[in-house]
Amino acid sequence: MGGRGSGSQSSYSGKAETNDSMPLDIRKITRKGLLVAGNRFSWQWLVNDRQVAGITIRVDWQSMVLSFRVKTTGEVVEQRVQTQTTPCHLGGKRYWFTCPRCSKRVAVLYAPGRNFACRQCGGLGYATQKEGVGDRASTKADKLRKRLGWEAGILNGSGGRPKGMHWKTYRRLKDHHDALVQVSLQDIGRKLGFLHELLKG
Repeated sequence: MGGRGSGSQSSYSGKAETNDSMPLDIRKITRKGLLVAGNRFSWQWLVNDRQVAGITIRVDWQSMVLSFRVKTTGEVVEQRVQTQTTPCHLGGKRYWFTCPRCSKRVAVLYAPGRNFACRQCGGLGYATQKEGVGDRASTKADKLRKRLGWEAGILNGSGGRPKGMHWKTYRRLKDHHDALVQVSLQDIGRKLGFLHELLKG
């Protein structure tokens, strides 16, 4: 597992991306009921239903021990990560990791190299950070299309009002969607114009 995230494509800033650095989300571990002191389990990362990496996790009191084998050397590496809790408004508690480097409270740790740490300490960027203005607008518009029950893709036109949705809500979402589509189409036009000028030259 050495060099996790190595060979992945970098963002515009040269940073590796979070998606390529084996995100370990304590919320998912908690939802599966695995966060019990004394528990030991395996955690895997899959791509197209194929395992690409895995670790063994042992849960101790207010901490976890992450254990994995480095593929290149066969060395077994163990890293202890502290955990903490905060109370929820309606009772119960929420679990967090404590970043091993900066001690910040985070829900997700990443492993761009040998050890796990928070996104900032790992020097990681989000995949969306390399999207342009038009790409981000298109992504947001598609999220609205999903909420409205429309076919994905801004070039597929608008659908109707979903059954049970208030007209006021529908108009607000549609207006927001249409504004995002205009931003995306203007950006596409700008890029095509630039490409046209480039080909002329």
